[in-house]
Amino acid sequence: MTGTTTPAAVPHQAEARTASGAPAATGTRASLAGNVNRRRLARGLSLRELSAATGVSKALLSQIERAEANPTVDVLVRIAEALETTCDELLRRPLLHPEIVRAADLPEPPGETSVNLLFAGHEPGRVELYRTSLHPHAQSQLSSHGAGSVEYVVVLSGEVTLTVDGRPYRLATGDSARFSGLSSHFYSTDAAPAVTLTMVGHPRH
Repeated sequence: MTGTTTPAAVPHQAEARTASGAPAATGTRASLAGNVNRRRLARGLSLRELSAATGVSKALLSQIERAEANPTVDVLVRIAEALETTCDELLRRPLLHPEIVRAADLPEPPGETSVNLLFAGHEPGRVELYRTSLHPHAQSQLSSHGAGSVEYVVVLSGEVTLTVDGRPYRLATGDSARFSGLSSHFYSTDAAPAVTLTMVGHPRH
C-alpha cells in the first residue's frame, strides 16, 4: 500500500518559552504533561490525591505535568492505571492543527488499482460514522466531541469549507482531513451542494 499524508500549512509561531525564559518543552514530554494534567483534572483529582493513588511523589507528578521529568515505565503504568487509561494514550500527541490530504496528491498509476492510506488512528473506544448532504449556502451545526476525540472527513462530492477554531480550510472532492474533535468546528458550502463522509473516534474511558 502507498500513502501520502500532507499536513495543512500553519503560520510560523515564535518559540514558546516558560516563565523563566527557557524554551518550553515539546514532543513526548509535552504531550505527557498535557495528557496527565487534563485527565487528572477531568477526574477531579488533586496532585496529592493522584500521589496517594499511584504511590508516586507529589513532587514528581508536578514535574511530569510541567514537562520537566522523564518518568520510568513503572511510573507511567501506575499513573495510567490510576487515571483509567493506557500509557499509549498518555504519550499520544494531540492534534493541534488539522491535517489535510489532497486528492490530487495521491498517487494513482494509470491502469492500476491504487490503495492509499489516508490516516492511521489510535482511538480505541466508540466510533461514529456519518454521511452528510449539504445544500448550497448551507452550514452544519457548530460541534465539539470532547477531549481525546478525533474527527476524520472525506469529501465525496462538491466542495466544503471546514472551519476549525475559527480558521477555514477549503476541501475539494476527494480531499480528506483529520483534526481534534475537541476543537469547535463546522462545515459550510457556497453555491453548490456537497456530500461528506465523517468519522468520529472517541477514546476508551
